[in-house]
Amino acid sequence: MLLQLLFFLLFLLIPASSQPNQIFYAGFKGVGGTNMTLNGVAEIEHNGVLKLTNDLSKVIGHAFYPTAFQFKSTSDGKAFSFSSSFALVIVPEYPKLGGHGLAFTIATSKDLKALPSQYLGLLNSSDIGNFSNHLFAVEFDTAQDFEFGDINDNHVGIDINSLASNDSAPAGYYTGDGDSTKQNLTLKSGKPILAWVDYDSSQSVIHVTISPSSTKPKRPLLSFPVDLSPILKDSMYVGFSASTGLLASSHYILGWSFQINGPAPPLDLNKTILSWEQRFKVIKDVASALLYLHEGYEQVVIHRDVKASNVLLDGELNGRLGDFGLARLYDHGANPSTTRVVGTLGYLAPELPRTGKATPSSDVFAFGALLLEVACGLRPLEPKALPEDMVLVDCVWKKYKQGRILDVVDPKLNGHFNEREVLMVLKLGLLCSNGAPASRPSMRQVVRYLHGEAGLPDELRKPEEVGFQEGFDEFLHSLESPSFDQISTSSFGRNRDTDASFPYFANTR
Repeated sequence: MLLQLLFFLLFLLIPASSQPNQIFYAGFKGVGGTNMTLNGVAEIEHNGVLKLTNDLSKVIGHAFYPTAFQFKSTSDGKAFSFSSSFALVIVPEYPKLGGHGLAFTIATSKDLKALPSQYLGLLNSSDIGNFSNHLFAVEFDTAQDFEFGDINDNHVGIDINSLASNDSAPAGYYTGDGDSTKQNLTLKSGKPILAWVDYDSSQSVIHVTISPSSTKPKRPLLSFPVDLSPILKDSMYVGFSASTGLLASSHYILGWSFQINGPAPPLDLNKTILSWEQRFKVIKDVASALLYLHEGYEQVVIHRDVKASNVLLDGELNGRLGDFGLARLYDHGANPSTTRVVGTLGYLAPELPRTGKATPSSDVFAFGALLLEVACGLRPLEPKALPEDMVLVDCVWKKYKQGRILDVVDPKLNGHFNEREVLMVLKLGLLCSNGAPASRPSMRQVVRYLHGEAGLPDELRKPEEVGFQEGFDEFLHSLESPSFDQISTSSFGRNRDTDASFPYFANTR
């Protein structure tokens, strides 16, 4: 009995459960060579993300499950049904230029003799279209190649023995009553996309479905009738292939499941929980990016849509600020012009509807909302919450006045956080959320607080209590805290690089 128990406990310690005909990786942390065969530039990063390609040009990355699967019945030679689900992220070197793509792959070998660029690491110029390839793939392509008749530079395609897709469609998913409304998806957005590949042997049809969330749409993006029995061999390998061209993209797989003769075990993107150390680093990265936009660039850049879903992570969990579609520029020292009010409720500074002018201070307000969201694991506005819990900044302020501010910390951290850092972030979030624009700190001051170069006051006023004409310096002096005498106005370096093409920010909720 003891021996059986030991075997059971050892089984629980295996990072990826593998039963006959099934694969399940919620992530790839701790996965070694016995559980995944990597070729080319493919690697598993320390954070448990499978990175197929990097920012180098004309490279290939392969990742295959090391053991072949039996794909056909020994009695009649008919291909089995199979199902796969995986979460992918594509991060291009340049925001609007892909290079090139990745593919879910079923092949006769783990060592594909293939080319990069438009060949996606699957085939080479001499074997395109050969029946002897016995290759099945679903491509997620971000570069239009006319040689293979690509429909655009943002499509999903079903490939059989060739890179000329048997069926393809612009990336998107269906919603609404009867799944009649198609929503477009940008593959190279740097945000996670969940994909499902399902082959129904009884109906001889392949379904491919994608979604920005873990909820699988009822209507597939692609449904292609085909009997895979002549294509697949008895024994085949399952995995992924990706390549870059003259332009590079980093191709990531966040999780993967596969099942023969049954539905693939579901993946849940919402289960990715960042530690406090990771969250604090992301906060500092975004603050530095905003400081560069406000002061380090040749013009003042107002982002106008700072929020959690626009904070993206690369493979090293560096936080990046993305989606500059609403950004506005004006010369240093100039007065920002009046524009229509845009942004996201909860992050929108209260003066914007009144003045119509987006300023660095309105970005600071949104950053304050982000600080509270990251620390608390709650949205700035929760419409379905009780009235007293609807506005996050009010909840934090109430707990602060009760001397119980740490009660608002995200419970999913399980108490594992630096109390001094969390307290500083929460108090800084309240300062940035001040209703008076002039009473908010600048991003330069915010960065100094976050890096421990200046200390926050022991006591705060309620965010909306400060008059609109009182400046931040006067506000600090009114708190009679000597720690702010260290604040400097030294210049911020102008050689900092920014890039809007970053991966995803895993929701802390």
